[in-house]
Amino acid sequence: MASVGAWLEVLSWIKALFDAATLSADVRTAYNKHRREDDTREAARLASVRYSTYSDAELKAIADRLQDCRDRFIAEGSGRRRSQCLCSVFEDLIEGNGGILPHVDDWERIYNQLCAGKQPDE
Repeated sequence: MASVGAWLEVLSWIKALFDAATLSADVRTAYNKHRREDDTREAARLASVRYSTYSDAELKAIADRLQDCRDRFIAEGSGRRRSQCLCSVFEDLIEGNGGILPHVDDWERIYNQLCAGKQPDE
């Protein structure tokens, strides 16, 4: 079972990258803000119980990919390509969960806003 801390890391990065893609927010500032939020902390606690099949190592791999997305966001500046990396992480989460996006925090809203119905090369 993955720790609450591992989930908090993943949830904070996803929210920060979403903020950067949609609001042009500073990724590091958004990440730090989300790590401190009570609702993100509670979502991490719930996810650690609900999705007990995830290990810390799996969540670290996801967090590492999200940090790679952060680096791409910085390098690529703006536009659709910024969200493609985050969408690819969501696609892998869906594939690894039997074709369904795990019901974690506000992932469904983020996925639908950034990724749903978009082709990988859009």
